[in-house]
Amino acid sequence: MNNSLKLHVEKITKIPTLPVIAQEILAIIDDDLVSVNKLIKIIENDPAISSRVLSAANSVFFGLGTPVKTLNDAVFRTGFDMVKNIAFGISIMTVLDGERHQGAIDYQRVFNHSVSVGLVAKLMSRRFRITIPEEIIICGLLHDIGLLIMSRYFSEKFLEILNACESDKTLPDAERKVLDFTHADIGNWLAEKWKLPDTVLDTVLYHHEPSLAQNNLKHVAVVHIADYITSQNIIKAVERDYSHYLDHSCLDMLSISEDDVNNAVTEVKNGSLFAGLFTC
Repeated sequence: MNNSLKLHVEKITKIPTLPVIAQEILAIIDDDLVSVNKLIKIIENDPAISSRVLSAANSVFFGLGTPVKTLNDAVFRTGFDMVKNIAFGISIMTVLDGERHQGAIDYQRVFNHSVSVGLVAKLMSRRFRITIPEEIIICGLLHDIGLLIMSRYFSEKFLEILNACESDKTLPDAERKVLDFTHADIGNWLAEKWKLPDTVLDTVLYHHEPSLAQNNLKHVAVVHIADYITSQNIIKAVERDYSHYLDHSCLDMLSISEDDVNNAVTEVKNGSLFAGLFTC
């Protein structure tokens, strides 16, 4: 933690607590014996989160057919682990939807982008035949939590960051120029405070710079590629983030080629894969 990041996090007098739903799901996330009814009961305790989970389950990503109307249907359509991980990620995203400030980031845009990255990450792991747990969805969903922290607690500084964005520079470049740290750094700080899984810590910290990662390389690489594809072809987390580059070190990490990525991009562009995703 550099001095600037340390000074800024010390100004956060009230750190958001990990939502009860997230705590309960985290407690069962590796338990293969948990019943569907127990998971549904946990999610149903928060109607807002329930509706967002249903919205994600109804995306075309999960296939064609009659839209799901209940969480039980969502589990049947998408799978127990899929719903469990989506609910966990969404519950954390929701708690950071706090007080809005003039010039702060567009929460709904970040939410839509994050859900897309989570789903694209899962799609990419299947398409590239990468053996990786279902938690890759959580990693994708939470990779940009640092943006929400910046927006909520340092909205004036974040407005400076947006004004510092240039066509040939990335958003992290602008963040370093203004704050001397990035949303990845402060997001990792919060993920550590919440004691989230190591895979989440690493993907949050290295999703823009995967070549610097030393652990959980497949998770980091898949989320980086999913973030790149989503930002270039679906929706960016920040409208003024003009440049988003693909770190080619990810190709070696996953034993894939640039053509594999380009083919995946074409598949996303040509299909209606994400129709109905942004209804939550």
